[in-house]
Amino acid sequence: MYRIPSLLKGDNRLKLERYRAKTVTVNRRRVYEINGCRYPGVTTILSATKPAEARKALQQWRQRVGVETAQKISNKASSAGTRLHKQIARFLEGQLVDIPADVTGYWDSIVPVLEDVSEAWLVEGAVWHDDGYVGFPDAVMTYQGRICLCDWKTAIKPKKLEWIGDYCLQVAAYAKAFEQVYTEAGIEVEGALIAIALDSTPAQTFWLDRDAVEHHWDHFQQRLDEYYRIRPRYNRHQFR
Repeated sequence: MYRIPSLLKGDNRLKLERYRAKTVTVNRRRVYEINGCRYPGVTTILSATKPAEARKALQQWRQRVGVETAQKISNKASSAGTRLHKQIARFLEGQLVDIPADVTGYWDSIVPVLEDVSEAWLVEGAVWHDDGYVGFPDAVMTYQGRICLCDWKTAIKPKKLEWIGDYCLQVAAYAKAFEQVYTEAGIEVEGALIAIALDSTPAQTFWLDRDAVEHHWDHFQQRLDEYYRIRPRYNRHQFR
């Protein structure tokens, strides 16, 4: 491991109150309780409503590489992603960063993105929306001079925009929930950033401007409606 001081100091970090959601079980499913409401999470909604063709593509990949190999790849990526997220959060919070040796490649990949962050407004706080969901954006920050909502990802191989449709829906949902929760703060989110760290190669960044966020928000609302249709025991307003 090695230790790295954050570039963000004093007034340039954590300017907004951070909310936390409590995990509870309702009808044998996990939901989140916050602000007197209980809602499913964005990733749960997207997983439950994943299109058939996407499920088929995933199953074909698992069969092609072998179930055991596919699980090892998934576990490795998940572990690396969790640990990288932790260190990015520490960096944005102005703390010293400890980088495990097997995550060094991913860290080196994402550092140029972090170097373009001048302010961290919120790191890993819960946000929620009256339409019936809770989200956990990785960061709201000023990146290259623009305030944006950001989600950090890790991947074994580079992605194409058409492959990350659910990532786009995810950040759009987060952005709308953030704006609702922090309305009085008067912060205008100018877009959303999806940053994908790759092992030992430069990170990919996908920028969604306001028009793109609105477009993906419309599609997320369709998936949200579908979620509540296929979960008849859930009513998006029943917990208020």
